[in-house]
Amino acid sequence: MKKLLIIVCLLIFAISAEASKSFKLTASWYSIESLKREGTYKYSKGVMANGKKFKDEELTCATRLFPLGSVVRVTNLRNGKEVYVKVTDRIGKRFANTRIDLSRSAFAEIAKLEEGVVKVEVEVLK
Repeated sequence: MKKLLIIVCLLIFAISAEASKSFKLTASWYSIESLKREGTYKYSKGVMANGKKFKDEELTCATRLFPLGSVVRVTNLRNGKEVYVKVTDRIGKRFANTRIDLSRSAFAEIAKLEEGVVKVEVEVLK
């Protein structure tokens, strides 16, 4: 019985450690205007991978690292500012493991839009 309790405690610790895993990534931003400029808006008609219409003002992101619907905290490593966003879309395969694209509003919460890209830490919360 004592061994079983130890095993259960170790499993709980391992699961909680994995759940709070954070990732160092590069964050960029996208908007309806940028999607139109690169031609992907016409293709997708502004619909994200979750089936809903993309809106610049919502706190959302595109990534391939986490399941759709996940909530993540994104912290700018330079200034410590953070924003909580929901994963609603997918990013191109080229940046699958290195980048997270934030909606225009989400990026503006942690950096100036003119910066374009910033180094961030991303932690999955839900």
